[in-house]
Amino acid sequence: MRVGIVTFSAAYNYGAALQCRCLLEVLRGLGLEAYVLDYRPAYLTEPYKILKPYYFKKLSILLSLPWRFWGAWRRDRLFRQFRKTLSPVPFGAGGVDAVFFGSDQIWNPRICRGLDPVFFAAIPPFSATCNIAYAASDGSVPLTAIQAAEFQRYLQHFHRIGVREQSLQDRLSAWGVTSTVTLDPVLLAGRSVLDKMATYRQEGESYVLTYEAVDNPSVRSLAASLGPRKVISVAREPYSEGSNRYGPEEFVALVRDASSVVTTSFHGVALSLLYHKVFYYVETGSPADDRIRSLLTAIGLEGRMVPPGATLPHKPIDYSSADAALSVLRARSWDFIKEALQTSMPSCTDV
Repeated sequence: MRVGIVTFSAAYNYGAALQCRCLLEVLRGLGLEAYVLDYRPAYLTEPYKILKPYYFKKLSILLSLPWRFWGAWRRDRLFRQFRKTLSPVPFGAGGVDAVFFGSDQIWNPRICRGLDPVFFAAIPPFSATCNIAYAASDGSVPLTAIQAAEFQRYLQHFHRIGVREQSLQDRLSAWGVTSTVTLDPVLLAGRSVLDKMATYRQEGESYVLTYEAVDNPSVRSLAASLGPRKVISVAREPYSEGSNRYGPEEFVALVRDASSVVTTSFHGVALSLLYHKVFYYVETGSPADDRIRSLLTAIGLEGRMVPPGATLPHKPIDYSSADAALSVLRARSWDFIKEALQTSMPSCTDV
């Protein structure tokens, strides 16, 4: 059986790249002939261009451009190499029996500049396929009345719907739409897949890792408060201080080898959970907090969320309890994938 994946595969973003690769590995592990359908809208590719027009409007940026460019070039090269591991096929290529839409924030109108019909299977290439949403997210952002009506109409194109956050399931339930909360593919695939990627080693002393998917000036100060350790910062602002120079495999390894992690990122938290790190999620006061809260509440670790400037809790993490809760969620997500294929396509009895 041939299946396609439509997600944020074109974004040079750690979480987007890793969740795509992990879902690909999960589906192939089920014996499916899985492919990434290479959808590349400008809103996903433009933010990651090495040189941006506004760079040339600020003297301070121009003066720092040589250092910025080195990190930008290195990161871009490593992401291009990583994309080759996805073996993407041209978008619109036929021959697939089912398409998985997601994971990631494919239904977030702020990212997609509205609701992109492609991510709702609402264009002709998907009219003859089994369409399954897996761990899809809307970013918990408010919708206009027009967007809400459009959203509900688009959902009719799916045979089964899996969402990543409880808040989105609640929204769909209010519309009378049935869905299942499913794990992000990174958490579903687990370390058996991630360890194969993470061959990089950070030499030298122990370090605290910070990763700011949402800029928060208190992240680094909180990391510094953890003790006289080295801090390695991976920032959202492209190429800031050369700190965004790492590739996806290096990012996984940096989390794996860190003594602790301070982050504002969903996937920073997800990797920390898998590698049993002491971690802290610094609240941003934005809808981004909802998806972290949904995950951590489900596994009993909501106490790892801290407001900016707070004193970090030193209570150790009980990973035996968290792992047990994750195992239940993982089994539910595996069942969702298998049942979605079997009920939508009865011939898939071997999945």
